[in-house]
Amino acid sequence: MNKIEKYLTIAFAIVGGVAGPWGAYTAHDASKFKQPFDEHDEIAKSYTAQIFSAERRADTKEVTRIRLLYEVYEERWRAVRQIAQIVAPIENLDPVQLSAQQSEGLKILLARVSADPSHPTLPAKTLGAAYLAIKDFDNAAAQFNVATSKTNDSKILALKAAAFSGLAFRTTNPSMKLMYETTAVESYVAAQKVTPKSLGLTAFAVANPNLKAVLDNKGIEIMDR
Repeated sequence: MNKIEKYLTIAFAIVGGVAGPWGAYTAHDASKFKQPFDEHDEIAKSYTAQIFSAERRADTKEVTRIRLLYEVYEERWRAVRQIAQIVAPIENLDPVQLSAQQSEGLKILLARVSADPSHPTLPAKTLGAAYLAIKDFDNAAAQFNVATSKTNDSKILALKAAAFSGLAFRTTNPSMKLMYETTAVESYVAAQKVTPKSLGLTAFAVANPNLKAVLDNKGIEIMDR
């Protein structure tokens, strides 16, 4: 069995081991998923209390103002939650490809969220994964730069490597191409150091042609020994 066949075998084995890209959460993931809803409930209660207080004062202008703010918050919160749910498998390095319809829907949600940077917000990792999913490599790279400045997470590093390999693939400027490729390689190697011998990283590299091409070109073994 040659190297490519070996890597593909590993990748397919990993894919087969999950119940699908939208698989069940572990207890830990379920806990993390619940946190935004707790925060949402607290903010919703605050808006409701403000509206009730203004109604008791018969302050109709204030009631209208707060209701409008609350409506904007709810619309943004729904968009933020939709984005988070769509890209959760991508953040986990699952080999997921969005359909054309899903990509267009995600673009609309991102435009809605980007138009108003107020609360609630998405973490840089999630935004980066969303931009990566629609192949907006510039914004994805920018978000992953922010994310990796705050944590040494192997998944974020791998996603950053994919974003910069995408930039390298698209540029025609030789110096920029080299810079992007160097960053992609450094990020992937850093991910390997954080999580040695990770089959998840290997499968992720195999599933991302641009990243694998850069790693192969630089002589980087995607399976860390």
